[in-house]
Amino acid sequence: MSIRKIGEPIQGVHIWTAAYGQEGGEDRIYAVSSGEPCVLFVIDPHTAECLGRYLLEGAKHCWGVVAVDSGVYIGGDGNLYRYTPEQGAVNLGNAIPGEHYTWRLAADSQGRVYGGCYPGGKVYQYDPAVGGFRDYGQIVEGEQYTRCMKALNDKLYIGVGTKKPHLIELDTQTGVTREITLPAKWQEEQLVYDLDIAYPKLLIRITPSNVLLSYDLETGEWGDEVEGVSGLSVSPPSEEGLVYFVKDDVLHSYDPQTSALAPTSLAMPQPASDYGWLEWKSPEFPGKSLVSVNRDGSYWIYHPATDRYITMRPELTGRPITLQSLTCGPDGRICIGGYFAGGFASYDPAADKLASFQGIGQIENMLAFDGKLYMGVYPKAILFCYDPEEPWDYGVNPKPLFSLQGDEQDRPFAFAAAGEELAIGTVSSYGRLGGALTLYRPQEDRHEVYRNIIDKQSIISLAYHDGTIFAGGTVWGGLGVVPEKSEAVLLMWDTATRTKVWEGVPVPGEKAISALAFDSDGFLWGLTAGTLFRFDPERKEVLETVPLFPFDWKEVPHYWRGGYLQYHSDHSLYGTTLGRLFQYELSSGKLNILDDEAFLFAGDQNGNLYFARNTELYQYLRQA
Repeated sequence: MSIRKIGEPIQGVHIWTAAYGQEGGEDRIYAVSSGEPCVLFVIDPHTAECLGRYLLEGAKHCWGVVAVDSGVYIGGDGNLYRYTPEQGAVNLGNAIPGEHYTWRLAADSQGRVYGGCYPGGKVYQYDPAVGGFRDYGQIVEGEQYTRCMKALNDKLYIGVGTKKPHLIELDTQTGVTREITLPAKWQEEQLVYDLDIAYPKLLIRITPSNVLLSYDLETGEWGDEVEGVSGLSVSPPSEEGLVYFVKDDVLHSYDPQTSALAPTSLAMPQPASDYGWLEWKSPEFPGKSLVSVNRDGSYWIYHPATDRYITMRPELTGRPITLQSLTCGPDGRICIGGYFAGGFASYDPAADKLASFQGIGQIENMLAFDGKLYMGVYPKAILFCYDPEEPWDYGVNPKPLFSLQGDEQDRPFAFAAAGEELAIGTVSSYGRLGGALTLYRPQEDRHEVYRNIIDKQSIISLAYHDGTIFAGGTVWGGLGVVPEKSEAVLLMWDTATRTKVWEGVPVPGEKAISALAFDSDGFLWGLTAGTLFRFDPERKEVLETVPLFPFDWKEVPHYWRGGYLQYHSDHSLYGTTLGRLFQYELSSGKLNILDDEAFLFAGDQNGNLYFARNTELYQYLRQA
């Protein structure tokens, strides 16, 4: 037995949020990159010099930054951080016990900071004057996401979802809430995802339809509806009262008073994070210019008066990215996807060399099929095709093929080769139950979607044999919705007739079937979280169950993946589950623990195994 660390395959800068302010009268950009851990960059926008780099220990994700007189506040996971030039970045602590994710932040005119949380759907206030947190509780009963917010005087306007979108007004003094009823045609959407104020107009973006709605805070009336708008935010108003946002991949100006909407010269293939205004130090851009930071840490300066812009690229050092997916590619390399910040890497076992590439988002899973690598990317359940024999050119190679967002799918976790088709199993969108089985024919570039074939369960594992697809379910759907089923179902699907031929619960009490694999005798083996089972496809019955590791489903907030299985020629099953790399010898029934800190799983063409520990890739040499 031999285990060795290969390295950290993916590193990068991935910025979703930024704030703008001054230090000693000089302009500053405060941009936060997600990673292990998050990093705050302090940048001089005029020179693109990175003046400071601060690790936010204890935080992997960041969606919100605000700058006020007392400092720059950052929401990282469930914590709130404060940056000042004198003290650097300080962790102020966990805002609300039990809330482990912070979305957008807001600040009022008194410098108090507000944050929205998951999974309790709560809102907190941090008052720098007293140095303490106030918990306003869950804003909408049954909703887990408080996604966005803006403060105005003593009111906080909050966007909530995911079962249905809600717009809430919170009185920050009394804690009393009032719901502002959305127009009827938008009440069945998922989230009020973004929210900004250009007084007296309140502007919100509803997802998944991506429509911007205007609400008059003085009259209480709904106004304009602008479609095709992408987030994350709307700019603060210019001196002329115009706001800016991205619509149809182009930056647009919008007058909330007259409804005038006009494109600018700035193409935006990715949504902008946050916007600010500054006086650019150039006679070519007199007056105020708009600034926003891109995902890779570059930023643009747009001058509305001349409709011109420039792009600046500071030298920023990112952080290692947590690994999210592993598979053996068509060329024998181990392919690796990154979590949250995304990114892609490959490891060549023959050359013992890593290569990394940027651009692609969070790859939930991958499969080599007919000489190509197919990648399932979150969000919007987008399928990409990558030819490893051609140069990496994101958008061209890998090329996006289609999205399952319109079918209310978000996360493509399960893949299997099904004859001439690629089978894909997905977890449904936020606030929705019912995954889908998608069958894609590369030669025809055609796909078919079969939604909710396992009633109110997502599909997280797939296998194929002799014209039949076997699908394993999980009772959990997208985040923000409570399961309605209590036991995971195994499904048999005939690819010729496109019909279900059998379904059942293979292991009573188990809530997810995380992996499926056939052995050389034609039996299907399945893995829940801690239990193996052997299924006879001919008799359509479970022949045996094998408890591997103790597991309590009561402690699980959701389970989409976690188990992996592969059958090898030594008549053993290899895989990972519950943090263990294991071998199960089918002849003897012996369980061997090969490593007790192993996540994800892949095997190369020489029979060696690979797994991950957070940001690191490891190799297990079976032949050693």
